[in-house]
Amino acid sequence: MEYYKKFLMNNLFKLPLHGVFCVPFCGANKQELPLEITLSFSHFTVDETLKPIWSMIDEGERYHSEVSLYKATSNEPYLDSDGFAANKSVDASYYLNINCQGTGSFKVSKTNITIDWQAQGTGADHYFQTLALALNLELNNVLCIHANVLAYQDKAIAFVAPSRTGKTTLTAALSQQGFGLMTDDMMALHYDDEKNDYTVYPSWPVARMWPDSLAELVGENSVACEKVHENFAKRIVTMNNNSIDNSSTNNENISFNFCAEPKKLKVIYLLQRHETITAQSDKEAFCTISDIPAAQAVIILLQNSILGSAYSALGIEGKRVVALAKLLNNINFKQLSYSSGKKNLFNVAEKIKQDINL
Repeated sequence: MEYYKKFLMNNLFKLPLHGVFCVPFCGANKQELPLEITLSFSHFTVDETLKPIWSMIDEGERYHSEVSLYKATSNEPYLDSDGFAANKSVDASYYLNINCQGTGSFKVSKTNITIDWQAQGTGADHYFQTLALALNLELNNVLCIHANVLAYQDKAIAFVAPSRTGKTTLTAALSQQGFGLMTDDMMALHYDDEKNDYTVYPSWPVARMWPDSLAELVGENSVACEKVHENFAKRIVTMNNNSIDNSSTNNENISFNFCAEPKKLKVIYLLQRHETITAQSDKEAFCTISDIPAAQAVIILLQNSILGSAYSALGIEGKRVVALAKLLNNINFKQLSYSSGKKNLFNVAEKIKQDINL
């Protein structure tokens, strides 16, 4: 019970997340958010007779993740007062088991998420804001993409890129040059059928960065940021945001801007950082922006979906492909190619500003 008190004391759970109001913790005005769920913390047992409907092992240079998905209930029809099947069904529930830098389980339906987490390792908040909430949002027909999102003026832009190819470094650099970080690692796209547009709501004002990327941007101040946990090198960076208590963080000398307001999505960029191309001069860095055909873009977005190949097991794969095609009919998808190096990031920022204001 003592461990679960830590969840209740975690100020992050009091903030809205990707357009979701979490009852009873969230202190935001839920009328301004499109979705509401009930969030709880308790121990539960996954039925040992269940077999996973989907599993994933993701092993990178500096991490190892195992994720398994189980269906907890079937879609049994409601019966009306006369004993006939009503035109609605019980929400299916799923168990999402995580074994990574943190270990635990989430029980997820369209309207509820319950967290059961072990005390060691990375806390549940990191996996809640990505995998667990992505499952909940996808069940509610909200597309979730592995991407970082930045706000510029009244627009949102998204970056898609493979791991360790500069997405977080560029995002952090831009948040020091007039952009505001909205989401780190996941973009949830809320579609408005009447306006035919997509709104991105901010995630929590926290980013996790590899120490070499962070040191490149802020130098020796990077050592002030805490590790995610002792066995994982990523550092926790809290963005400038007055809506949370930053007294428990120790990175007050590091300044990255955060945008706490929803924005309409303008463009998605696929990042291509070139390590071997050097700028002709400090003022003329290599940076080009080009359109990506819609058919290729759909494949890229499918490859960068938060839940990987789980959508077939969830029975929503076909619906998602249609939704992604609709997205690309309304949102530009472009390739952003640029040369590596901190000195070039200002030029990249200016190129993006020019492109989104066309």
